[in-house]
Amino acid sequence: METERQRRIVRWIQRGNRGAIAAAAFAAAIVLARVAAAAAQTGSVASGVETLDGRAMGFLAAALAVGIACIGAGYAVAHVGAASVGAMSERPELSGRALIFVGLAEGIAIYGLIISVMILGRI
Repeated sequence: METERQRRIVRWIQRGNRGAIAAAAFAAAIVLARVAAAAAQTGSVASGVETLDGRAMGFLAAALAVGIACIGAGYAVAHVGAASVGAMSERPELSGRALIFVGLAEGIAIYGLIISVMILGRI
């Protein structure tokens, strides 16, 4: 049986993934809104996409880097977290090792965030 502390840790990790995905979706929505506004002025979606400059594409790339990395990290944390909670229910002394594996899976999201910061630094 999992303890309340283990449930709180899993919820904390899940909230972090949701926040990063929401930030990536917000950045992508800004870029898409810009494309839609340019398309409305010119009357063509193709010309709306052509009006995007390198800065807008950089924002989209940064959003995709964070979003895709967080989706991958969420998938990894879901499977690793479930397995680690199952292992801790049988052997509570494995909690330290299990959290290390969940942290490694969460590192995927941090790598995406680092790449995003590097992209935004070049804009």
